[in-house]
Amino acid sequence: MIHEIIMPKLGETMEEGYVNKWLKKEGDRVKKGEVLLEVMSDKTNFEVESQYDGYLRKIIYEPSDKPVAVTTVIGYISDTPDEQIPETNITQETSKTEKQTEEKPVEKTSQTTEKERIKASPAAKRLANELGVEIEKVKGTGEGGRIEKKDVELYAQQQQTTISGKVEKLSPVRKIIAERLSWSKQNIPHYYLSTKILMNNVEKLKNIFQAQGKKFTYTDFIIFYASRVLPDFPLINASFINDEIHYHATVDIGIAVNTENGLVVPVMKNLQDKTIDEISATRSNLAEKVRSGKITKEDMENCRFVITNLGMFGVTQFQAIINPPGTAIMAVGSIETEPVVENNNVVIGKTMWVTLSLDHRIVDGAYGGAFLQKLKMVMENPGMLNL
Repeated sequence: MIHEIIMPKLGETMEEGYVNKWLKKEGDRVKKGEVLLEVMSDKTNFEVESQYDGYLRKIIYEPSDKPVAVTTVIGYISDTPDEQIPETNITQETSKTEKQTEEKPVEKTSQTTEKERIKASPAAKRLANELGVEIEKVKGTGEGGRIEKKDVELYAQQQQTTISGKVEKLSPVRKIIAERLSWSKQNIPHYYLSTKILMNNVEKLKNIFQAQGKKFTYTDFIIFYASRVLPDFPLINASFINDEIHYHATVDIGIAVNTENGLVVPVMKNLQDKTIDEISATRSNLAEKVRSGKITKEDMENCRFVITNLGMFGVTQFQAIINPPGTAIMAVGSIETEPVVENNNVVIGKTMWVTLSLDHRIVDGAYGGAFLQKLKMVMENPGMLNL
């Protein structure tokens, strides 16, 4: 029996993906549950497992920077190694995909085979692809001559010439970012609400914990307090899919993490009951997984409310673009020292701007304003909540 391998739909908003790497060759024996290939979507690589026992008989789409629509047939598995692959099925599937993407499948070449033999880490291969570096020209410094990410970076620096007049194709990652954010800005009626939060009491708490050996970041505190306020504002914790509002019992917050390959938003889940210790450990673990390329599909699911922080770059205030299907994203600026009025006295205060971007289709201004008002109240009076 012949079985289709399709480009999987790995998320609610995924429309297409990229074949990043096949881990099996045509003719190889495969087992159900065994990893067949890597697919890239939403700026992250995911492993795709075989749904069948059998033999990989046909690879239709080789790794490339050409997108493939979800549910498109990208290969075939057969129960036995000598079953005939119906040519009509392959032709029909190819024609269907060509019509969608106006791209023909990339044929296997000896050059591709040579590249597959090169000893290089996955991170090095991804970076080489992003920078347009011919990885076979890079000298590896790893064990046994293995090419590491730093080797690609060094080679790219050495080969760098004047940027004037240079034309650079968008990498698959940048294409995904461009498409998703363009869609969001064009289709979601954004509006913005800002407030300035006095961080003096949060700073005191941070210093108390630090004296106890717990090095929480300001971001940890922001996530904690947002997770306590969000249950009172279900629309800001909702997702908007196919003209339907989907409400959720859990608080799952996406955290924007900057990487060399672009911005990635892993999701911290079930935060409504987590302590600040647990939140800090979860955030740190997810950030490390993103930067080491070990992020999984499960780490990216259920992204709704997002927090993005540019305060470490000295940015005081900015407006972010909503990450669909979420309805809100909160932009956090730097903490500044300035004079403030407290009990009719001018004192030195630590202040921080936060700006909420909201989907006006379902969240009205007064509702968003009430959310910011409560967040400001609990952060300026952190004793109201148990950490």
